Amino acid sequence: MKEGEKVMPDLRRCLASVSYVLWLGLICALSVPAQNSVSIKVLSSEGQVEIRRDGTGKVLTQAIAFKANDDLFAGDTIMTGKNGRLVLALSDGSQAVVAPKTTLIIQDLTQSPRTLFQMLKGKTRVHIEKLGGQPNPYRVNTPTAVIAVRGTIFDVEVSDDETQVYLHEGAVDVFNVRQLNQPVFLNAGQMTSIRAAQLPRPPGAFKTGRNDDTFRMREMRGNQTGRADNNDKGRIAQGGQRPDSGSGNGRNPSGGQRQPDINDRSRQPGGAQPPSPQGGKPGGGRRP
Repeated sequence: MKEGEKVMPDLRRCLASVSYVLWLGLICALSVPAQNSVSIKVLSSEGQVEIRRDGTGKVLTQAIAFKANDDLFAGDTIMTGKNGRLVLALSDGSQAVVAPKTTLIIQDLTQSPRTLFQMLKGKTRVHIEKLGGQPNPYRVNTPTAVIAVRGTIFDVEVSDDETQVYLHEGAVDVFNVRQLNQPVFLNAGQMTSIRAAQLPRPPGAFKTGRNDDTFRMREMRGNQTGRADNNDKGRIAQGGQRPDSGSGNGRNPSGGQRQPDINDRSRQPGGAQPPSPQGGKPGGGRRP
């Protein structure tokens, strides 16, 4: 056999192997759920709420005017005052309520693992919806902790060098940000705390309904005494009014529309059909 004739079969076998690898890679890629189709926006607000965004030129950040349904971007900083609350909505049906005296930074939702935000201080309640009954993985970061969730309702409290996590529904893994190989696993009704140089504390129980008043929007507080209606099932976002369009200060006009309920525990996660993903739309991804 001539040398050229010997080379050709080897070349054909090589090309066939490359084609198979490319085909297998394509199949694997198509089987992995998209991680870049989630957007985040303002749902409602009350009290003092400020959203800051990267500026231009010598201005590092600047406060922006906002209204309901405005998209948020990676790097946007949310700051709430003494009586400020902000409800965030994700395009997959998930929600978050930012409590008073809280500062957090929206993260890039196109990255994997998908991180919702970096909490610097304060309190936030998050409801991550399952998708068709399947896990919907997210992370929330703080200066001392990483909270990994797949469809659940939980609270995060950040103060000084400590993070506390309270799980109302589902399950979460909680890590010290410096020791990601030793998580603590929480079931519903359990909490843990994490300090900078320590592993998360073993799970402990907490009273049902803890923190509900902190996250409940004004209309859901029941009566003038500030005590919640015993029949509201811990609802905290329903009835939140739309912020004043263009003001960005959280002042609400009367007669705002009733908003979805982030913590109606009669809801079954994944029961509602999430909106169709809007690929390439702003919100949670990097600003264009």
